[in-house]
Amino acid sequence: MKKLILLLLTTLTLFGANAKDAAFLLDYEEVYGTALSKAKKEHKVLMMVIVKEPCPYCDKLVENTLDTPTIKAKLKNFVPLVIAHDRKYPDRFRPPVRPVTLFINPDNETVLKTLAGYRNVDVFAGAMNAAFQKYKKQYKAKF
Repeated sequence: MKKLILLLLTTLTLFGANAKDAAFLLDYEEVYGTALSKAKKEHKVLMMVIVKEPCPYCDKLVENTLDTPTIKAKLKNFVPLVIAHDRKYPDRFRPPVRPVTLFINPDNETVLKTLAGYRNVDVFAGAMNAAFQKYKKQYKAKF
């Protein structure tokens, strides 16, 4: 299994990650509607990462930020979704740049926090904390 993951990582690095490969590697959802339903049911923030091909900063975000122990540990409060910019999701979330990460309240589909471009682990983790605290404050009765 470790060899398979190493092979996949090498392939992603050499040829660029597409959203489907990144979703598989990270164990993220890859369909907006599925991720939204799961986030609503579990009372979690929807973390939507929008990527495109080719995009070196998208690859860097997947490999150097999302695929780290720090970020993986914080996912207990989130339903993570990685999606290609040309896939089906609400037009109001279509960004002018990629990658972009949107932290979305699943109950009303409003954006809690936005991160445009590549961000390192510390900045990304801080944004996750801020988004979750904002969601928790808005819907404290659920926690």
